[in-house]
Amino acid sequence: MEGSHVPLPPDAVVPANVPALVVVPPAHEGVEEQSLRLRTEEGVDVEARLLKGPGSSGVLVPAAPLVPGARYHLEGSVPCSDGHTGQPFAAMADFTAGPEVALPTATGVLQAGATQYGAIRVWDSSASCSSDIMGSQVTLGFTPAPELVPFLPWVHWTLEVDGQTWATAPHGAVDANGGARPADGFRTMRDLLTVYTLCGNEPSGLPPSAMGVAPGVHTATLRPVLEQSETALPALEASFELTCRRMCGCADGGYNPGAEAGPDPDDGLPLKAKGCSQAGGGLSVLGLLAALRLWRRRTACPNAPVSRVSRP
Repeated sequence: MEGSHVPLPPDAVVPANVPALVVVPPAHEGVEEQSLRLRTEEGVDVEARLLKGPGSSGVLVPAAPLVPGARYHLEGSVPCSDGHTGQPFAAMADFTAGPEVALPTATGVLQAGATQYGAIRVWDSSASCSSDIMGSQVTLGFTPAPELVPFLPWVHWTLEVDGQTWATAPHGAVDANGGARPADGFRTMRDLLTVYTLCGNEPSGLPPSAMGVAPGVHTATLRPVLEQSETALPALEASFELTCRRMCGCADGGYNPGAEAGPDPDDGLPLKAKGCSQAGGGLSVLGLLAALRLWRRRTACPNAPVSRVSRP
């Protein structure tokens, strides 16, 4: 489980006009906003408003733009102690203020990838273990707008599917390449940019946080929020379809790898060659071969039991 942190890389450069800075707490904890401090390299406190942010994060809003070229130190803590020293968990980061840049007005591009079929790992609500369940999933490809990239550490995210919240991600969870931090079973139960449907053999008592969407055509909406910005970022949409048609019809919900093997070599044959010849009402040799091929497909279903993986 990740502890409290400031979502900045080492040697980070932050636009001087950043609307707010954020400290992200561990899962199930909250940052004490009164513990937030922003200081110059010389140790001088920077005047700022201190707020409780989404996901119990701590938000610090500078009263004035930062000084380009100056070094700053940001820190904040959560009330829970580390169990050894009795001191609260603390997060801190040093960064340099860069030039002021225009606040972003574009989000980027969202596209649905190809549907994938196979085992999907889902987290249960207690975050003690996960299950691998057969299903189909789509990963959404996100390319951030260049003007958004300098502000990504201070953006939090929601993905909706058909208007319903599917997943959320805290500040800094999306990087400059559009990759999203995967679900950890503590703070988040679903990956921000992956949507799935489960195709049978789900264990009993599967929590709502692990359930997939129904098979069919869906619309995903990605909603970013730049913390404390007065300029709303536009939402992005992408449509996709999830099906269970490539799951074989075995009683155990198994997956048929042969369905992924590509086109059948007999698919180019004339219709009469694939089935019953009408000459004399008999069954042709090619028809027998086609029937044998169909039988082989129907017996290609391996057992696919649900596997339970316990968190170490």
